[in-house]
Amino acid sequence: MEKKRHVFEIQLNSITDTNNPTKKEVEFLLHDFNLSHNHAFISKETAEKTLHTLKDMPIVAKYYKKSSVDNNDDALGSHEMYLDTDRNTGELLVSMDTVPIGVFTEDAYITTVKDKDGNDVEVVAGKGVLWASRFPNVVGLLKEWIDEGITVSSSMEILYDSYKVEEGVTEILNFIYEGHCILNSEERGNHSKVYPAYDVSKITKLVAQAIQQENQLNESKEGETMEKFKKVFELSHGDVRSLLYANLDPNIGENTYSYICDVYDSYFIANIYSFEEGNEYDKYFKFDYTKAEDAVSVNLESKVEVFLKRNWEEVVPEEIQSQLNEKETKIGELETQLNEVSTQKTEIETKFNESTEKLTQLNSLVEELKPFKDQVETANFEKALNEKKEFYSKKFSALNAVEKFESEEVQGLVEKAVYENEEGKNAILQLNSLLVELVEVPATPVSENPTIREFSSKRENLIPASDDFESRYSL
Repeated sequence: MEKKRHVFEIQLNSITDTNNPTKKEVEFLLHDFNLSHNHAFISKETAEKTLHTLKDMPIVAKYYKKSSVDNNDDALGSHEMYLDTDRNTGELLVSMDTVPIGVFTEDAYITTVKDKDGNDVEVVAGKGVLWASRFPNVVGLLKEWIDEGITVSSSMEILYDSYKVEEGVTEILNFIYEGHCILNSEERGNHSKVYPAYDVSKITKLVAQAIQQENQLNESKEGETMEKFKKVFELSHGDVRSLLYANLDPNIGENTYSYICDVYDSYFIANIYSFEEGNEYDKYFKFDYTKAEDAVSVNLESKVEVFLKRNWEEVVPEEIQSQLNEKETKIGELETQLNEVSTQKTEIETKFNESTEKLTQLNSLVEELKPFKDQVETANFEKALNEKKEFYSKKFSALNAVEKFESEEVQGLVEKAVYENEEGKNAILQLNSLLVELVEVPATPVSENPTIREFSSKRENLIPASDDFESRYSL
């Protein structure tokens, strides 16, 4: 069963800190039961049947970061819808360039709030969490808006497969919640404020065909399941996009439908599809427009065909095609270079993997040999220790200090002396110091000059009385 898509206004009601730093609790007001701006509504009875489908639906956003730390110009986008193709069929489909930043954790529920006039209004609300630690910039911007009293607008998307139309008003009869997008809620830097509007966007060939079928239905007839189309109620920039459609669609002819891709300050880009027999086409055009307080005026004569090239450019067939061909050639050359780099990268990765495998094998071998290494190191240590003990044992024994040698202090120093490092050198120095202290030097008596004595065999006066030479020195 093919479902159709619709976007309703939704508003961030609160954001609360939790005991878990990875998340913030949030509450949103989804929609009421009154007529929306695009003449659609959901009754309370219908909503009550599908409140449980909100749980586990994603909360998404498109974040544009600051141009610099000092500039307060970061912003959010909208649904960021764009045309894509189905990967299996190649048919056009709608994609959204947003990322999930949180999730609804409970079923939706109905509550009562005060509207701007102070009246009680029943609304559908939902609670969830934002992943604060993964998306701190988005959460920080939302808290800044709330602290400044700025209303944070959002847009809820639903899928529905049953509806009825009466006097131009569409009532959704059966639906489920699909997702939810937080919108840019103030003008920041180059990013305009995104207003929650209910703008119908007709985007694919299947849509155009379906619209033709839908026009053949009686407006009061209850809609049956359409297997080949879906409607996308895309977010607009305020009411401008709706007014542009109102000006453009009546002037593009029968069997022709439009989808406004992008809206800028003075012009917009529209994808116009015609299925008129003999005049079928699917092209993009640029239109200039002006806007007043509550109206816009499209300059239909400014219509010019464009193509997407980062920006929308006017079509200059030959010149542009020549440039495109040159760029295609350059791209081909770059792709060839890239392939060569990729080949080199593959070779390097192969060699790296081989080296890694060899390294792993060597590490495994080292682990296997480690016990033998430990045994050898232990044996070498024991041998060196025994040699040291024998060496110092002889030294201490020579000084009659065997008891000192066997002391815990000396034995510890001998073990340290085995190592050839600073600790070992210090241990050897301490052992030598102990040996020096154990050496005893015997005391040496003070020597005196001996007196020379000579005894005479004759006991007579040895000193002659006479003073002459012969008396003194003759025998």
